[in-house]
Amino acid sequence: MSSRTERFKDIIPCINNHHFHILGCGAIGSSAAIQLARTGAERFSLYDPDDVGIENVGVSQYDLSHLGMLKVDALERILSTICDDVGVFKYPKLFEVYCPDKNDVVILGFDNMKARMDAVQTILLNIIQPKLIIDGRMGSESYQQYSFKGKNITEKNYRQCWYSDDDASTEPCTRKATSYCSNMAGSFITNTVGRVLNKLEHSKEILFHFPSMTLTTKE
Repeated sequence: MSSRTERFKDIIPCINNHHFHILGCGAIGSSAAIQLARTGAERFSLYDPDDVGIENVGVSQYDLSHLGMLKVDALERILSTICDDVGVFKYPKLFEVYCPDKNDVVILGFDNMKARMDAVQTILLNIIQPKLIIDGRMGSESYQQYSFKGKNITEKNYRQCWYSDDDASTEPCTRKATSYCSNMAGSFITNTVGRVLNKLEHSKEILFHFPSMTLTTKE
């Protein structure tokens, strides 16, 4: 085990045996990937067609040196500064094809609901399903998370927490987002990954509200 993760060996001992698919490398995806790498994850597939813009610097894990780079390239660069032998597959496009493995963990970090549903439907085309899907959603002052594993990975179950973009806020994602919410998103996602990989009970639904500092969960 790398010296960078020695302190975590009793928390998530098998994390480097899993492949993390980050669907959307913006505020949620970049935070989740970096915190997972710091905790010991070493295999990533990154999906995002967009470049890093100035609006991303305030809420994502990018800085001014990444401006104009593809997000998948910028995030790979950051991950390589955390783990010198990290393995990254980069897909600067929409998530359209998925070659599954039973040790996959898929993290949905898109900024629209249609992309989330399209991704879930693409995943479900395969006989083999990922070990875990985590759908993280954030606004300026709140974070929502929905987790599905095993037999619970079905379109019917996912639709229970899904809504159309017509019913969502029309305000741009980057205007709503805050850096502390995106960092919290990465923390919740990494904690959920640890609990699932350690076969512990985990919250299938999480809602954290910053103004009131309240946390609501559903097992």
